[in-house]
Amino acid sequence: MVKGPATVVVDGECHVLGSNVSGRTVKVRPGKVLPFEPLKGCRLRVKLGRGGRMWRAPPEEAGVSMWHDVARHITMLRSSNNNNRKSIAVVMLAGDSDTGKSTLTTYLANVAIGHELTPCIIDGDIGQGDLAPPAGIGAVVLSEPLTDLRDACATLYEFIGSTSPVGFEHVVARKLRSILERTMLLGDICIVNTDGYTRDGGVQYKLVLADAIKPDVIICLENSILLNAFQGGPWKVVSARGSRQVVKTRFERRSRRLDQFLRHVGNGVISADLSLIKFIYLDRLFSPSELDNPPIVQLEPENMARMFVGLGSTGLVVGFGVIVRIGSGKIEIQTDVAHFDRIYLSNIRLVSDMPVEIRIA
Repeated sequence: MVKGPATVVVDGECHVLGSNVSGRTVKVRPGKVLPFEPLKGCRLRVKLGRGGRMWRAPPEEAGVSMWHDVARHITMLRSSNNNNRKSIAVVMLAGDSDTGKSTLTTYLANVAIGHELTPCIIDGDIGQGDLAPPAGIGAVVLSEPLTDLRDACATLYEFIGSTSPVGFEHVVARKLRSILERTMLLGDICIVNTDGYTRDGGVQYKLVLADAIKPDVIICLENSILLNAFQGGPWKVVSARGSRQVVKTRFERRSRRLDQFLRHVGNGVISADLSLIKFIYLDRLFSPSELDNPPIVQLEPENMARMFVGLGSTGLVVGFGVIVRIGSGKIEIQTDVAHFDRIYLSNIRLVSDMPVEIRIA
């Protein structure tokens, strides 16, 4: 097991999450943990950065051998034609934080590719996702195996506006269904990863998501309460062992979240005419005229400064940004998106000198 930041030079035959990394140099991002499974005679040369480490773990607790049976269930799913339209098999992952949902998602996608299937991944973790910034949902179609979902470039997005699903449960469910419907014709298997919210109302929330997604299979990682809750539904339920090799610290989570924000914001600044912009929050549409008497705190000028937002064009989320300035009939957004006609508001303001996001509602 290698925890980043690290660089691993592989001399010989080796696999990571079903991806062949033989003879390659693999970079492990800070806080990320990857299981390197070398064959006999393979040598790994590991250079660790600050905070990185390396250790041996038994195969029954790490690596992909403990998930072989889970993968077999997935590869048995095959797409079929129905009225000349392609039907995609849908798999949903659920479990607590730090149980390896993203790792298992990556492995299952690599296995699908190895069986000449085209996997689509939807990342529904709005707090710590890999394919979209926090407060967003991302989807991608994979053609090549990978070791880290962050190396994939999402092609479809939805925007929630919060990094916590509490109070946004039905919004997340609707957005997951919406992005799933847009992937239906793109692949053979769609793997939907979800967040680690399972306590208090988290079990009911996961049932709401399942009802919206309507998966063929739900993979439940190390949570007997969730497992029992899913039983009896119109889906197959599969129990999987969790990979609890590392529990992320609060600092690691905060740093990872900030990095994911910044990766999607961009460095350009775009000015737009306010009269041509519509604002959206919780699926409700607001006009620029409502800025004079804001009906919600998200539209108040002091809260809009440095607000992290989604940007839309022709009804689709096309990117993300941060509000720099608003006034005199103009709005300036830090973003690399050139054209947008909608701004999706959030509960988050990014402060340049602090690696945190500040909730405003």
